[in-house]
Amino acid sequence: MLKKVLVSGLITLSLATSVNANGFDLKTNMDMLLATFNGVQKGFLTNDKKSTLAALDRFQKEMNELLGDQKNIEKLLPADIKHKASMATNTATSINQYADEIRTILLDKNMRMINRQNRSQKAFVNIQKQCFRCHNMVRDWE
Repeated sequence: MLKKVLVSGLITLSLATSVNANGFDLKTNMDMLLATFNGVQKGFLTNDKKSTLAALDRFQKEMNELLGDQKNIEKLLPADIKHKASMATNTATSINQYADEIRTILLDKNMRMINRQNRSQKAFVNIQKQCFRCHNMVRDWE
């Protein structure tokens, strides 16, 4: 398990280094976010609270770096949809709230395990919904 986490971390680090060397690229950054978000999902599926929280921390950090600054997003978007950058920052705010909710729930030792799992997984699905919502409003599928 530790080996998989280390390999995943090295891949993310190498992608981040190559992106920083070449400037920001929306697709590459979204691929990185997806890889990190998949780590959160894997933590849920394997009932590994520690790896779930670690992946959640990485996901929030990467998401905030990419989507937390409207001017940064405007640089990444094509000219005809730059005006939609505020949608991405609003989505980032919502995602942060759900991520914080997951963290709070998972760390609540007074809550029954089944309730922790159900509530934290519901917040995880809400993060997915926020991602899809933003993509549906901002992206062009052509």
